[in-house]
Amino acid sequence: MNTTRLHTRTLGILFLLPFFAYGIGTALVTSVLKDPEHLAAVAGQRTPFVGGALLLLLNSLTVVGIGVLFFPILRERSLGIAVAYVCTRVMEALLLLVGVVFLLSLLQLGESVQARTTPEQALLFNLLSKGNFWAYQLAMIILGAGSVAFCLSLYRSRLLPSFLPLVGAVGYGLLALGSVLELFGLPWGILLSGPGGLFELFLGGWLIAKGFRTVTPSVTA
Repeated sequence: MNTTRLHTRTLGILFLLPFFAYGIGTALVTSVLKDPEHLAAVAGQRTPFVGGALLLLLNSLTVVGIGVLFFPILRERSLGIAVAYVCTRVMEALLLLVGVVFLLSLLQLGESVQARTTPEQALLFNLLSKGNFWAYQLAMIILGAGSVAFCLSLYRSRLLPSFLPLVGAVGYGLLALGSVLELFGLPWGILLSGPGGLFELFLGGWLIAKGFRTVTPSVTA
């Protein structure tokens, strides 16, 4: 399949956009919700909180777009992998949306606090925060595990320099491992997410600048 430059550039932008949307969105939300003692101040910071939540929502829409735009490219090599990758991205987006729901619930909780946070409200704060944490880690596990086959398919297709999808396969595997460790209380997720994050940044830049090679698949799985 010969993809257009508009197609590949759009894919490149969609790979880069989540880093800004999720990063800025998370920073805005966490700047408001630091700990249960600050819940009473949430009502006065509704605008940055909602703005952050909207950026997290944009991130979820973006990752679905990646799966949809990659579908016709991967289908030329393997329909199964193409469908699996779309499902991976949709499941990632849904779990991240669940995390946004938990965050918006925290906003509602903060607005219900009067002068001081009660022990019950502090407990609910911790439970909702933990729910957001679990939703994110499960999304990264699904993304990491589901994207290894995606990278190997790109490697076999020769649409990209061979080193790039191999780095991606390793990076996504480490991402999934890091999130599993996070769920068991081992704070290694950020460290192990580095290679996968760098792969997506580099892939996005590559697609914008150079696009895919023109290759005719010899085997259709």
